[in-house]
Amino acid sequence: MKSGSREKHRGGKLARWSVLLAANGALLFVVGISTVRETYREWQVDQDINKIQTQIGTLEGKKLEFVDLIQRMESNDALDREARTRLGLRKPGERVIILRGADGESASWQESAFQAPSDQPASPPQSNPERWLQYFFPLNPKT
Repeated sequence: MKSGSREKHRGGKLARWSVLLAANGALLFVVGISTVRETYREWQVDQDINKIQTQIGTLEGKKLEFVDLIQRMESNDALDREARTRLGLRKPGERVIILRGADGESASWQESAFQAPSDQPASPPQSNPERWLQYFFPLNPKT
């Protein structure tokens, strides 16, 4: 009977060891899964940080462009140009000339008082090739 009890004792130890091994395997599996999840979350956070840093760089570049634009707009030259184009203001001694194109649209610019006015009558509308021919081979050469 001693051999039977030994086999029972061995069977009991084997059962305990297999339960312990299964429990350790399950614990290792759970720890492994949680480690993989946390590593993945950390990777996602790093990706988000990189995206945000890229956006920060882009926005800082735009900010610098806007600061430069503001400085240019606050300059006297920009204020003068805007007053001339939008409000139609002019300096004393200057004349405003409005040109009408072939399509009927008008364009204007400021002419200095030092330029002589043109007394030539307006020519009829010409096509672009005719203008180039006239430019390179004028019919009435200027002396």
